[in-house]
Order: sequence, then structure tokens, then C-alpha cells
Amino acid sequence: MPPVRPVPAAGPSRRQALALLTAGGVVVGLNACADEAPAGDSGVPNTTLVVVTPDQASNVVRDYGYTAGTDNQDVTNNLHAQLLRKPYVKDGNAENQDLYTFDPYLCESYETSPDGLTFTFHLKQGVKSQQGNELTADDVLWSFERKFATPGGGMAGYYKPMLTDPARQIAKVDDHTVTFTVEKAGYGLTLLANLAENIGSIYDSTHLKANATPEDPYAVQWGVQDMLRGNVGFGAYKLESVTPGQEIVMVSHPDFVLGAPAITRMTRRLVEDAATRANMVRSGDADVALGLRPSDQKALESDSGVFVPDTKTNSYLLMAMNTTRAPFDNPAVRYAMAFAVPYGKIISDVYSDRAYQYNHVLDDTAPGYDASAVPEFTHDPAQAKALLAAAGVSDLSFTLSVNNQLPSVQDTAIQIQSAMADAGITVEIRELPAAQLNQDSLEGKLQASLSVGSSVTMTPPYMLQLLTQPGGGSNTALWNDPTFLGEVQAGLDAGDALSPEAMAHWQAAELRMVQQAPYVMIARIKPAAVLRADVEGFAQRTDFRIDYSHLDRA
Repeated sequence: MPPVRPVPAAGPSRRQALALLTAGGVVVGLNACADEAPAGDSGVPNTTLVVVTPDQASNVVRDYGYTAGTDNQDVTNNLHAQLLRKPYVKDGNAENQDLYTFDPYLCESYETSPDGLTFTFHLKQGVKSQQGNELTADDVLWSFERKFATPGGGMAGYYKPMLTDPARQIAKVDDHTVTFTVEKAGYGLTLLANLAENIGSIYDSTHLKANATPEDPYAVQWGVQDMLRGNVGFGAYKLESVTPGQEIVMVSHPDFVLGAPAITRMTRRLVEDAATRANMVRSGDADVALGLRPSDQKALESDSGVFVPDTKTNSYLLMAMNTTRAPFDNPAVRYAMAFAVPYGKIISDVYSDRAYQYNHVLDDTAPGYDASAVPEFTHDPAQAKALLAAAGVSDLSFTLSVNNQLPSVQDTAIQIQSAMADAGITVEIRELPAAQLNQDSLEGKLQASLSVGSSVTMTPPYMLQLLTQPGGGSNTALWNDPTFLGEVQAGLDAGDALSPEAMAHWQAAELRMVQQAPYVMIARIKPAAVLRADVEGFAQRTDFRIDYSHLDRA
């Protein structure tokens, strides 16, 4: 199982601790140096950030329901903490998360039973919530009770099949010890990964219970009524003020379990125009800009005052084909599409090289992963024509549906339309609102669609099943393949999900998925943020949210 690493007790800031490890010095000397850090003419260190966002958070109660939007999740994630966390590692010019290591976070340590079925977590003592209440085992049990009893949050689906009955599978040993038990050892890796994501956030049950009623037993509706009621976690920040349509101010949580964050205050301003957000960072009027266009990021790469992160990502761009309707009920036709997509043009012309070709599902850095069996795809109209002819298909035409609010996806559709004409394929583009696009996809009304998404939990079984679960909310291809599902199940039955035996089944499932081609996986898209050059510590998380407690100012 993944190794356990100790997490230091609250003490020096992240930057001070890093300097301590690097220099081999003492904390006293580091504090003196840090206090003398330059910060403009005032000589006082700058510990604030101005963040400009394309939208504004409206709800931070995760169990009320998933609220799409850049700001919603960015704010929510920084209000909460989990039992575990994935550490950051250098990748490109930024940092990424180590996907297969889970460090203690709210827990002091954890261990796994010899059979791989029971995980025992020893909570850190003295950890305080934003309301000043101490973390206990009761918070953990009640948090998961709330997650599963509140259907709007969708937690039961995220945790299935690892957790299906929290009352039976999660137990309190004492005030600072809890256990999680799964039915198969193959479930363990994904359980740990989920516990390290926002869906594993632990709440201050003392505060929430005090505001619950018989009609609202988990204080979900109570929390939705006022965003400032969202300070119910153990995270690095808490909400100070909300000005609808303008800004949100967050301040650091002084009792944060990892130590007080270096950034003590952030002002999050709503700026709807992407070019304006980019220019605000260029001019120094903002420190972080979210949700930028690749072209704007590309234009900023030569500016020495701006940092443009260039690292790997798990954000995928794909074309889904309805496997229950002609012409894509024929796997041979679907496979031909993989040679009709203009990967290079999409990456260069649409994404300004802020993307890279990635035509399969699994993470290629996973232990034991071997990509040699996965076909390599290039834009080859002649090959696409030949495959269609072999399948007995000529004069192929179809409608490609796209989100009418995503310019990059719309531009990708135009590139596909033009390139597929070279293979004798006629593509009609249809633009739909996001909600209708998703609903029509799942109801089988569309022939094909383009979308951008991600698998936040990056374990092999979770990634393979995200887009393929029969009846699942992300299976927009409506694909149901017994051979594929059998390989996934065999991997789950093989024990440790990162063992060579399990990996053989994951790769067999992935190869089946690529060959049957319910989706054409086109590219991975790089981070959509830019920062002032003096803001350090950016990490590309798998949830695409910034961990502001990891940032510091040079």
C-alpha cells in the first residue's frame, strides 16, 4: 500500500520550513530572515493576494450539490481539509501532485491491515476548526453520515463501491481513532485517493449540529442561506466578507493544521472578460488570474513579471460518440474517427500549444504502466477513408454537438469539421447550452459531442470507470462492453490496485477501450491560470483548484 509519511506539527510557515530544510539552519534564524524579506518601498512583507476570476462563488456547501464554476470550487476547497493529502512534486516549471502517495493531513498517521481491508486513522490532537472546535472522531463519522444522507452532493456515487454503508464501514475506536473497512483490497487505493480530495472533507460537527433542525438534520439548508455560514471546516482559510457580483475576501485560519499560511489575506474579484484578467496580472493590478484563454497565456510567456505554469495535467479534451445510434454503433467506424481528428492543428491553433496529445485514459506515470501496446494516432485522412471503406461505409455524415459557452471547444469543432472533410466525412456543428448538452447526451439524443473534463481521482480503476460505467453520469458515449467491464472487475479482484497483476488487467481494459473507441481522446489541456512572478508555489492539483496555503511571495 502507499507509504505513510509524517506531517510536521504547526510551526514555521511553508516557506520558512523549506528554507530550514535547504539550509540546515534553525527556525530562529529563518524567522529573522523572513521578517526582513523585501516587499516594495514599505519594507513590510506582502502576505496578500488579489485573485481575478471569471465567475463568483454562490454556494460553498458541497453536500447541497455540486456547483460548477471556477470560483465556487476554488473557494470551497480552501475552506476544508481532509484526513489525507497528496504531496506536491516538481513537474515542468511548477508542481504536480504525487498521485500514489497519501500523506497524513488531519490524521497523525494511518496504517493498513495485513489483508488490505481496514484502514486505521489516528487523528491529530488539538486541531481546531474555523469555529474553534477541536477535531474528534465524531467529526469524521458525522461528516460521512452527512455526505451519504444528503443526495444532492452525489457522494454515494463518488464512493461506490468502496463505501456503500458508512454506518457499517466507518467506526470510532476512541475519540481520536477511526477505521474504514472495504470489502476488497482492490478498493483500498481509490478509497485513500477519495479521502484526499474535497469529497473527503471533514466538517465541524459540533457547530453544524448546533444549527441543525428536525427538518434540516445536517444543517445543509441552513448553510446555503448565507455563504458566510460556510466556515465549518478545518481548512487553511475562512470567509471574511462576500459582496455579491463584486468580490469575496478570505483570510487565513491561524490554527490551520499545517501551520498558518504565508498568504494571510486574499481578495477574489469578479472580472468576466478573460483578456482583462490577463492584463490585470500583466500590469500588477492582480496577482492571480483564473480561467484564461490559451492565447492570452501564450502572449504572457515572454513577460518576466508573469509566471505561466507549464506542467502535466489530467484535464482531457475528447469526442464522445453515441455507441447506441448509427453511424457510431459500429466500432470500426468509431475507430476510423481516431485518424480523422487533426490533433496538431487543435493543439497549435486552438490551444496555442497549451495542450499536448494524449490518446488514452490511464496515467502513464503509474507504477508498472507500459504504453507500448496502445496505438499511436495521427491525422491521416487516407487511413480514415480506408478504415471506413473496410467497414462498408461511404459518404459518412454526422452532427457534432458542443457547449455554446466554451470558445475553445467550439473552435475545436471547426477544426474537426474542416479536417474530416479531407476524409470524405461531413460534420454539422450544433451548439447547445451546457445543461442541455449533458442531458441530451445521457438520453442518447446526440450522435457525437465534444467536451472537456477530468478524473479528479487518478487511480486506474476510477479513471477507467469514470467514462464507462453503464448508466453513469459521465458515460456520454453510452458504452456498455462486457469484455471491458470484465477486465476492470478482474483488476479489482487482483488485490493491491498497483500490483503487476492488477496493472495487467487495467491495461487490457484500456486497450479494449481504445480499440472499441467510444471516445477519441484528443489532448490534455495545461493549467488555465497565470500568476505574478513573485508568487511562488503554484501546483497543478487534479481538481484544478489552487492550494493558496501552498503559495508564498518571493
